[in-house]
Amino acid sequence: MSYLSMLLSALLVGAFVLGDTASAAEDGNYIIGHQDILEVSVWGQPDLQRKAEVSREGSLSLPLIGQIRAAGLSVFELEKAIEAKLADGFLKNPEVAVSVVTYQSQKVFLLGEVRKPGPYVLSARTTLTALLAEAGGLTDKAGNEITITRPAAAQTKETPVPLAEAAQSQTFTRNLDTFKSGGAEANFVLAAGDTVYVPEAKRFFVTGEVRKPGVFKWETGMTVRQAISLAGGPSERGAPNRTEIIRGKDGAEEKLRSKMPDAVLPDDVVKVPLSYF
Repeated sequence: MSYLSMLLSALLVGAFVLGDTASAAEDGNYIIGHQDILEVSVWGQPDLQRKAEVSREGSLSLPLIGQIRAAGLSVFELEKAIEAKLADGFLKNPEVAVSVVTYQSQKVFLLGEVRKPGPYVLSARTTLTALLAEAGGLTDKAGNEITITRPAAAQTKETPVPLAEAAQSQTFTRNLDTFKSGGAEANFVLAAGDTVYVPEAKRFFVTGEVRKPGVFKWETGMTVRQAISLAGGPSERGAPNRTEIIRGKDGAEEKLRSKMPDAVLPDDVVKVPLSYF
């Protein structure tokens, strides 16, 4: 398991604690959806307590009052609606509490370089860290940046946002390098319909007179010195002081003489030439 995957797992506990604290205050304003599982209780009436799923038609079946519309209402609104039904010939001044057990209608979609991609059900305030940990962490091919695409209000939230509709949506980018602090980046709260994409890492190449030529994962701030070091350093016949970078530009290759502190960009070829002596 990579260091970042272990870090995400360690942050998971903190993410859930933060989520639980905030969600208690927000549940009342939550808009109930189809297939959400709710728990309904009536003060002083334990026989009326029920855990029930909102049907595909958007209704809930409860003792005494039968079917009642739930989908599209907030939790507060549903509580008041149930109280009104019960007060109409069944109970005097009923006090109803509704809580969301499972947010089945609230899904996000995780794609790309994660161990278990697919749709996930939101649970209260699900953060980006919590989602990645639930998916088993990142693959070794994962890059450092994550893109979250949030559908516009008129777009469907039942499937990932199609590429053709991305322009109509909100897009957020989060850098995994900042997750070490456990700050706002790690605690980014997901919303229903979000599509989270973890792309494959950008790469660069080291060739010529180095001990281990090959393809390497590019990271922000990569320098020529670091690139050669990743390739095992120069060979005994290498001339690192004459290293050149081969960089694609406008469909053509450009050869650049480089110094050790120079930046390496994605898809660059770092070439260490043969020494004259």
